[in-house]
Amino acid sequence: MSEPTVPLISASPKPALPPWKRHAILTVVAVLFVLAIVAIHTEIHHLSVHKIYAELRALSLEQILLALAGVAISYLAVTGYDTLALRYAGKPLAYARTAFASFTSYALSNTLGLPLLTGSAVRYRLYSSWGLTGQEIGVHAVITGVTLYVGALAIGGTGLLVEAARFETVFHIPAALAYLLGAACLIAVCTFLFLAGQRGRTRHIRSVDFTTPGLPVATGQLLVSMADWAGASLVLFAVLPPDTGLSYLAFLPVFVAACFIGGISGLPGGVGVFEAVILLMVPTQSNEALAASLIAYRVLYYLIPLGVAATLLAMHQVPHAGAQLKGAAARAQDITEIFAPTLFSVIAFVAGAFMLISATTPTLAGPLEAAGRILPLPVIELSHFLASIVGVLLLIVALGLRQKLDHAWTIGMILLVLGIGLTLLKGADPHEAVLLAVSLGLLATSRKAFYRKTPLSQARLNLPWVLAILGAISAAVWLGFFSYEHVAYRDELWWSFSVNGQTSRFLRATAALPIVLLLVSLWRWLQPAIGKGIPSDPVDPATLKQILTTAEFGYSDGALALLGDKQFLMSPSGQSFIMYGVRGRHWIAMSEPVGKRDEIAPLLWTFREQADLYGADPVFYSVRKEFLPLALDLGLTAQKIGETALVPLAKFSLEGPARSGLRASHKRALRDGLSFDVIPQGACDDMLPTLHTISDEWLDIHGGAEKSFSLGRFDPDYIRNFPIAVARLDGNIVAFANLMSTSDGREMAIDLMRYGHAAPKGVMDFLFIELMLWGKEKGVQAFDLGMAPLSGLEGHRLATLTSKLGAFVYEHANKIYGFEGLRNYKKKFDPDWEPLYLVAPAGLSLPIALGDVAILTSGGLKGMFTKG
Repeated sequence: MSEPTVPLISASPKPALPPWKRHAILTVVAVLFVLAIVAIHTEIHHLSVHKIYAELRALSLEQILLALAGVAISYLAVTGYDTLALRYAGKPLAYARTAFASFTSYALSNTLGLPLLTGSAVRYRLYSSWGLTGQEIGVHAVITGVTLYVGALAIGGTGLLVEAARFETVFHIPAALAYLLGAACLIAVCTFLFLAGQRGRTRHIRSVDFTTPGLPVATGQLLVSMADWAGASLVLFAVLPPDTGLSYLAFLPVFVAACFIGGISGLPGGVGVFEAVILLMVPTQSNEALAASLIAYRVLYYLIPLGVAATLLAMHQVPHAGAQLKGAAARAQDITEIFAPTLFSVIAFVAGAFMLISATTPTLAGPLEAAGRILPLPVIELSHFLASIVGVLLLIVALGLRQKLDHAWTIGMILLVLGIGLTLLKGADPHEAVLLAVSLGLLATSRKAFYRKTPLSQARLNLPWVLAILGAISAAVWLGFFSYEHVAYRDELWWSFSVNGQTSRFLRATAALPIVLLLVSLWRWLQPAIGKGIPSDPVDPATLKQILTTAEFGYSDGALALLGDKQFLMSPSGQSFIMYGVRGRHWIAMSEPVGKRDEIAPLLWTFREQADLYGADPVFYSVRKEFLPLALDLGLTAQKIGETALVPLAKFSLEGPARSGLRASHKRALRDGLSFDVIPQGACDDMLPTLHTISDEWLDIHGGAEKSFSLGRFDPDYIRNFPIAVARLDGNIVAFANLMSTSDGREMAIDLMRYGHAAPKGVMDFLFIELMLWGKEKGVQAFDLGMAPLSGLEGHRLATLTSKLGAFVYEHANKIYGFEGLRNYKKKFDPDWEPLYLVAPAGLSLPIALGDVAILTSGGLKGMFTKG
């Protein structure tokens, strides 16, 4: 095969699915799963579970070895996908690396479902650490994905053509139709080879542009794909009952169809859907034998490779002194920690489901009777009951493992130890305890991957995981009812205790499952939300003042750090900080970081890492557009929340027709006897009682209460930190505002704006005008009048839902809040409108973060409905 040139590849971003589409997909998946379960139940509801066990035990060694050969062929073939694709990309790697990446990623993706997406994601982590770019990995995913399905068409079409007569005999499908379908499949394959063989042509598939590989590479990928399908189908064919009447070639189209339909369902490994198709399409006199074949297939092709992949990844978790000295091995070590949460959450979930199924189905008579001769009956009964509870808890703990919680790792270890002991004490087959012990040993190797300090009660539930837990429990209960359907129900079964009373133990275990779920739900509901940030010593206000006076980065609202209501993350030098508050699952930073410019990016990453460590999401509130590149680097997304009014003081004056309104208002205030002056910082102690009275009168006038976090409050210790602008009437202070500014004086803003009952109308206009003229004299470049909430949000039909909702509220809620009136008031000073953003993780976290910000800045839920 000739060495191809490096392809020209470009990837275009793929927009995320909107929430309603994701929910619709989940609904379709759930419906397909239910329909599959109904189909399976219809086919095997009359079967005996004891006969299924007997058929499993009756599988011969020759059948098992032939099936394992199929497993080896299939997983060996998938390494060929990666080898050829990497050669096409001009980035060949050592086969050992390629085989490791291929086998582990496919073993995981086959079990988790959506193999193109999950497998590509796993390989991306590995290959990117070995020097491949995202574009090269993208074309790799496209090539392997396309040839996977083209290989299925090739091998399925061959089976249809060669065994058309048998299809007419077995399935009563006219041979002519089988020939037609087979020919159509092979025509599609030939079309693929023709298009791929036009080397150098640009194609566009799945948001990736790439040049076609040429006939040698395309043919090689096709042969590898056919070998993959041939091996996978051989696994199930080897353990099928002998009376199906299907030859291997005739079975191939049936297997391909079952895999396609299972893949469309979106369920992990097509579980349930694949089995339903096989049960409906494969003819046999013994459905018990066919059910046993499907169980054996799942174990041989899915669970054994998954266990081997878990072992390989776990081995990479163990430090190797010599290998760690080499950069590549060190990177591989880091990558395995990335996969550990997903891998071990699957292992814990499977272990929990395994214990549930064991608790709800009959135990083999031999081990149970042996346990009865050694252990007291109450021990067996209690162990069986507790084992079902441990199984449910493992399903829940698996979610915490997926989210990297250290408590979940500890509890998972404890539950697996308990599971091993209870499995042995209840009289189950010792092999069950061995499987749990293997899971325990694998989990023990991955301690470092679970680093988040969040309690397990704070693990974030999501709809897919809830469906998975309910699906596992429902499947276990259904298997139990299926196993004992020939036992007539009697009330005495609930309190009947005997070694052979397996139906009674099933009923008691089944009753325990919803009770445990209810108790866990109540426990989670009663837990307080995350309410603390990074444990640290209080920051000396003098340190904050020093940073504010020398800061190279930050805006005038950085002075809100002196309010005393925030927590701080300091840079190692102590010359920069992020101020934040905690609400719900969010660490909400107020405005941009403040301090040395070259310390900002590392400080942001530390904040992101610390939030992740405690299971929280970082949020930055009221940041300007200059911050957005930093936010994108952090992997966050931005939502516009309003605009701030920045008056350029260099061109501000009261002259000209455009300023006639301000000029008239200013002259009227002077005629009323108002005067203006600025009290220097720290010189307001004698006036504090008067200022406090004015502040209380202002709150009374507006019928509100003090806010917090993003606005100052009247606190003598806080007020002393700022110059105070005052308006006097006949020498008495009637209004005031404290002044915040940047370290270089380029920007000035007001925080508290208060006036009392004695203040004449227009006093705030007068105060603002005088402040701007005073600031202009001092060389201030911009005067910040503050935010106009929801101003400037886009209401276009293609805008985000959050933006459209904000625009709607801005337009229709003026009677309640006066959004437009507030903007119009500031507009008369002719400001430049600077957009303000909320930065947070994408997805549902963004609207939830908006709610948490609203509560935090209002001083609590009650404050949201109180004027301030």
